[in-house]
Amino acid sequence: MLEANGFTGSLLFYQHTTLDPWIVATSTLQATKEHLPIIALQPNTIPPFTAAKMIHSLVHLFGRKVALNMIPGQSPSELRQVHDTVPAEERFDRLVEYIEILRALLDSNEPLTYEGKYFTYHDLQVFAKVEEDLKPIIFMPGASTLFQKAAHQSVDVAIQLASPVSQLVKSFDILYDSHVELCCRLGIIARPTSQEALEIAKEEVPMRFMQIVKKQGRMAGFYTEEEERIYFPVEQGKAFRGPLLVGSYDEVASYFRQYKELGIKHVILSCIRSQEDLHHVRQVLDRAGVMDAVQPVS
Repeated sequence: MLEANGFTGSLLFYQHTTLDPWIVATSTLQATKEHLPIIALQPNTIPPFTAAKMIHSLVHLFGRKVALNMIPGQSPSELRQVHDTVPAEERFDRLVEYIEILRALLDSNEPLTYEGKYFTYHDLQVFAKVEEDLKPIIFMPGASTLFQKAAHQSVDVAIQLASPVSQLVKSFDILYDSHVELCCRLGIIARPTSQEALEIAKEEVPMRFMQIVKKQGRMAGFYTEEEERIYFPVEQGKAFRGPLLVGSYDEVASYFRQYKELGIKHVILSCIRSQEDLHHVRQVLDRAGVMDAVQPVS
C-alpha cells in the first residue's frame, strides 16, 4: 500500500513488545520492489559485527540496501532488564563507536582492530563488505546537544520532531546546512475544510494539554500567525508520535512545502493507519508537490 503510493520506506521499531525488525525487514524486501526498510538498532541488542553480517546477508540475498535507525537506548525499563549500565550522557558516545565499527566492517573484509571505551576488537574478520551503492543509509533521532554532536560526526540523516518552520534552523543548530541530511517527524490531519480536520484532531490528541502548550508558545512569541492555525505541538497521540499539522488540504500543503524549501530531505509521517488516512495525506502531498523532493517515510 505505501510503496504503491510513493512512500519510500518504513520505520521498523525495536522494543521487547514488537516483532523483530530484522525479520520484518526481510519480509518487506520480499514483498516490495524498492521500499526501504529502516531498521531500529540499539547497541545493547546485538554487537556491531552481528549487525554487519545481517546487513551483508540481506544485501547478498536481495540485491537491495536497507537503512538503520540508530537508537542510543530508548526504554529505561528494557535497559534495566538487560543490565545496560552505560550512563545516559554517554550513550551517544557509545553509539558513535558502534557506527564507526559497523562502517569499517562494511567497508572492508580485512581484519579490524579497534580499541574504544565501549568496544574492543582485535583482528576481527567477518567478511561483511558491501558495495558502496548498497551500503545502508544511517539515520539517528534525537534533540539534545549530545545528539547533534553525534549525528554530525557519524550519520547520514538526522531525525528530529518537526519544530515550527519559523524555528527550524534554530532547532537543528549545527546540523543545519551541514553534510548531514535533515529529517522531520510529524503527523498530518487534513480534510477538505479546516473545521473538519480540527474535529478529527480533537479525537486524536489530548486537547487540554495541547491548548496549554500552545498558550505557552503564544506568550513567548513562538508561532507565526499561520502556525497559530496549523501547527500543534503534540508529542503523543493515540497512534503517532510528533507534532501535528491540522487544516484543510491546501492550508497544510502550503505549510508543509516550507519544510522542503528550508532543506528538509526526508519526512517521517506518524499518522497513517488506514487506506483512508493515506488518501487524505496524499491529497496534501500532491498539492504540496513534494513527493519527488521530500521522501515521506511512514
